[in-house]
Amino acid sequence: MAFLPKAARIATADADVDHAEVEAPATTVFDSAAVLLARAQQLHEEYVAEGQETRERLITEGQSRHDQVVGEATARQEELLSTGQAKYDELVSVGSAKHDELIAEADELVAEATAEHERLITEARERSAGMVIQAKQERTEVLEGLGRDRVGLEKEIEELQTFERGRRAPLKSYIEGQLVELEQTGLDDTTGK
Repeated sequence: MAFLPKAARIATADADVDHAEVEAPATTVFDSAAVLLARAQQLHEEYVAEGQETRERLITEGQSRHDQVVGEATARQEELLSTGQAKYDELVSVGSAKHDELIAEADELVAEATAEHERLITEARERSAGMVIQAKQERTEVLEGLGRDRVGLEKEIEELQTFERGRRAPLKSYIEGQLVELEQTGLDDTTGK
């Protein structure tokens, strides 16, 4: 009877009970009730046992499905974590390499700029020193030239003064002589009249 479905077992049990009541006399009603109760108890135990089996089966299936889902989720989580960590490590590595490259380029540019700065400063100092030396040489040459010109002009002035003195004395004597002569001519004219 355990191989029949529940509804068929219940119908069969009810049919057995009805059959027993019809055939049995009134005195056996109590016996039939006892059989019915025994049968009800038996059905109850079968249903409980079947419910327990179904419960255990469902719990086992649920636990199995739970373990499967948790296992898949854990595997997926580990895969994602691994992938994420690998991507993170790759990005950090690339970023670090780029950072080091940019720092190296910046250091190189700073070194080049510093070298260029030093070169320009040195060149400017050399040019400045050269210009100062050249200006001093030109100043010395100009002063020497002016000194020579001065000596020459002083010599000319002295010669002109000597020439003037040399010309003044005879000229003075001549003019004085002419004045004297003029006076004498004027005196002669006044006295002769």
